[in-house]
Amino acid sequence: MLARVSLTAANRPELLPDESLLFVQPNVGLYEGKNKLPNHQNGFAYLTTHRAAYVDNAQPRKYSVAVELKDVDRVEPYAGFLKSSPKITLHLKVNATGSASSTNTSNIPSTPSPTPPQTVTWICPICSFSNPLPSNHVPGLSEAPSCLTCGIKPSPSILTAALNAPPPPPSSSTCPRCTFHNHPSLSSCEICGASLISTAALLETSKIPSNLPPPQPQPPVSQIIKFSFRGGGHGSFLTHLRSALIQRKWLLHSAPPIPRPPPPLPNPPSHASAGIAGLESTISARRNTAIQTLGSGAFEDIDSLRAHGKDLIALAESFKARFNSTPGDGDTVSSSLARSASDITQHLNLISKDQLPSGDEAGWIDELSRQVADFLLTNKILQREGGVMTLIDVFAVLNRARAGIDLISPSDLKKAVDRFSALKLPVRCKKMKSGLVVVRDAGRTEEVVARQVREWLGWDMGVTVRDAAEKFGWSLGVAQEELEEAERRGWVCREVGIEGVRFWGNRFLWRRGEEEEEGAGEG
Repeated sequence: MLARVSLTAANRPELLPDESLLFVQPNVGLYEGKNKLPNHQNGFAYLTTHRAAYVDNAQPRKYSVAVELKDVDRVEPYAGFLKSSPKITLHLKVNATGSASSTNTSNIPSTPSPTPPQTVTWICPICSFSNPLPSNHVPGLSEAPSCLTCGIKPSPSILTAALNAPPPPPSSSTCPRCTFHNHPSLSSCEICGASLISTAALLETSKIPSNLPPPQPQPPVSQIIKFSFRGGGHGSFLTHLRSALIQRKWLLHSAPPIPRPPPPLPNPPSHASAGIAGLESTISARRNTAIQTLGSGAFEDIDSLRAHGKDLIALAESFKARFNSTPGDGDTVSSSLARSASDITQHLNLISKDQLPSGDEAGWIDELSRQVADFLLTNKILQREGGVMTLIDVFAVLNRARAGIDLISPSDLKKAVDRFSALKLPVRCKKMKSGLVVVRDAGRTEEVVARQVREWLGWDMGVTVRDAAEKFGWSLGVAQEELEEAERRGWVCREVGIEGVRFWGNRFLWRRGEEEEEGAGEG
């Protein structure tokens, strides 16, 4: 039923090959039946074409689960009332519960506490009302249920005493909930309706014919999953969820490929091949060829366009090959775009502002921050650039990947990269001494980079900024900043000559460091 989710480096769900992201909603909690799931009350809800996933904010690697949409039988919304948040209930199919429970039992920690019986009740110390204890309540792990009358939660000692109380005798007519003495022939209490079925009563009532229809079995608690929306957005989430259940795109994974139309027969040579008539026939032939290549309904809607994405990618690759064959060096941004074009088109897991609730600026910035980190790490763009990229290069590569659709503004991108550290993502934003803003790996601190420059230089080797850029894969601006940072630390010194500025290793500092190490070894 609830399966664990594989996450990316930026703590976003990894999508299947044919899966796409539909909607993202922050401030979401999970319920199993009527009870809250512990450690699943503050996270993001990711709705895709195949799953409805929950990713926890505090510990995403440990408390992130998902529900397969193919296992959902029906959806029931709840608008909320007073302090009760809006909820969306997912009623799962009966066969889905058994298969999921058999695969997920290894992930549930074993507890030595006994399993509570079905008819356990506890007495509220405030209003003295007898409340039923949920069947899936586990002492020490599950949250204490509230009183159905006054809403006060009991202390753990009351629940422990109720669990350890001896069961009533099987032939007793006394109600175990309200202690009312009922008639021996009754099967339920006259006051509170609790079950009073005994062995003698079963033998007597089984002989009495009844024309009443059998009662409908209630679904067990384990077949109901609720998403609680504490920050709004349940309406948009419900709309996208119902659309995904109607489209059922998970069935396309096992569907046979779409048959290609047969190649057109060669047209007989036409005598009217000159003038306006010849131009019209040529244009018509080209149009028919393009339609047969991309499919007759490729541009009818966005789904058909995505289905023919491979053909469009192949067309983009041909333009890329022609671009690379053009002579000329080009700047850093264009070369980075050319090297990353193939990977970008294959791993697009980008999200637009329309896929989040309107007005939720903080949620949009946080999700954009995760997307940028995933984009740079999954496509290995940051690795190709030596682990450091300027914010201008990130802006250019990211918006180029969006192909002119839902472009990211510079202000939103700056807010997103500033959230890297708060969201504990594996990338960081750094403002250099000159004011240049760069994005780098979290493990590549200034000290680590300066040490790499020191180990590369040696004391008898002078390099320029271009040499450092070619060695580490940096842009010229990043190479200039890194060499100056190493110079400020005293590990590198500069030589200003006619040919320009060259950087050398600081031999005096290294010799002093070696002498200190030798003195410490002798002592």
